Amino acid sequence: MTTQPERIPLDDLTSDALDTLYDERDAARDRLDYHEQSLLPDLRRRAESDRQAIGRWRARAETAEARVAELEADNARYEEVVVGDLNEANIGLQRHAARAEATVARVRQAVDAGPVGACCAHLIRGALNPPAAPGHGEGAAGT
Repeated sequence: MTTQPERIPLDDLTSDALDTLYDERDAARDRLDYHEQSLLPDLRRRAESDRQAIGRWRARAETAEARVAELEADNARYEEVVVGDLNEANIGLQRHAARAEATVARVRQAVDAGPVGACCAHLIRGALNPPAAPGHGEGAAGT
């Protein structure tokens, strides 16, 4: 506690009022001492704990941001691969469709060229088999 300053002697009424003021001041100082001793350390601990929690949350946010960037990059690479694979598949399907259309055209040509029936089966079978590429099959050089 603090030491009391020496008081100037006053008349009774003024002295009583002054004593009341000194008592109120002393009570306020006691409350301040209590708060400084009991509440302030707790507030400091809480503030430190909050600073540490903020640091942990900041680290988590940075980790999450890095993971989002990584996933976005993976997604972009995946899209490239998928689009490339789809383009290749589409090209393959277009080639297959072109071969099928050519086969249908040959069958139609064979049917239109001659009589339809059992006697023209060999013509239809021949139309269904695409012609050999030049340089392959029968009559190729070196056979």
